[in-house]
Amino acid sequence: MNVSKKAYPTESGSDVAYIVTGTTFADALSAAPAAVKEKAPLLLTTPDALPASVKTELQRLSPGKIVIVGGPNSVSPKVEAELEKLSANVVRISGADRYEASRNVVDAVFGTDGAKNAYVATGANFPDALSASAAGGSTSTPVLLVNGGAPSIDTPTTALLGKLGVDTVSIAGGPNSVSEGVKASIEALNGKTDPTTKVVVTRLSGADRFAASISINNSAFTWANTVYLATGLNYPDALAGAALAGLKGSPLYVVPGDCVPQGVLADIDRLGAGQVTLLGGPNSLSAKVASLTACTF
Repeated sequence: MNVSKKAYPTESGSDVAYIVTGTTFADALSAAPAAVKEKAPLLLTTPDALPASVKTELQRLSPGKIVIVGGPNSVSPKVEAELEKLSANVVRISGADRYEASRNVVDAVFGTDGAKNAYVATGANFPDALSASAAGGSTSTPVLLVNGGAPSIDTPTTALLGKLGVDTVSIAGGPNSVSEGVKASIEALNGKTDPTTKVVVTRLSGADRFAASISINNSAFTWANTVYLATGLNYPDALAGAALAGLKGSPLYVVPGDCVPQGVLADIDRLGAGQVTLLGGPNSLSAKVASLTACTF
């Protein structure tokens, strides 16, 4: 709730609010850039009960519309019924699996106007897509989850990329996250601006999840007033934080829990950031991260 309050501190009412489960990560990763595009907070719930703090925050925001992202196993009908008491317009965006849900979120928010650029990330893990979600929110760029281990993208993903009219795609993560076959199949697509030109695909990766986060942010940001840090070992603290970072036009770096990689420290200087905000408590990010102690590995 603190993230929502920081993002919308003086709102007497917010037109839209997004609700996702905080017990899994997939739904929030595509929802974060969508929420930013609609100037909406991203709030986390448990599957079977709406936390009192979330209810209070929704009452404060008084949104005209609440968007649930995820199926009934992620956000139950019981929670949906509670949300319907807080807004006259509650809609659910879901799918048969996390990939269809991701496509449906991207299509619902970006499908009409299109998007020249898109991030593609694996839906099997969270760190790569987490940094991409913040970067995507900052630039109104959708994040599309795919089966990264597949030999190629599937037909529905191909169709959505065509509908969006993308000319460039950034793959968040290395080939162990998103295969070379997926990359090649995206490169085979035609761009929208010039249908005779193929989509340009860039892979943003590194030796590990922390280096990949640096690569993603290096590609997206040349300056920032604030840098956000979140643990790369777990996801709840950072899910709503990705929407906040995107709203503020700031990068989100995933870091170990007890130090800050040298590359992140170098980026803080490069970006000219005067503030570093930690997402999560001391159990997630220790005092050493708060003091920006460099990692030795």
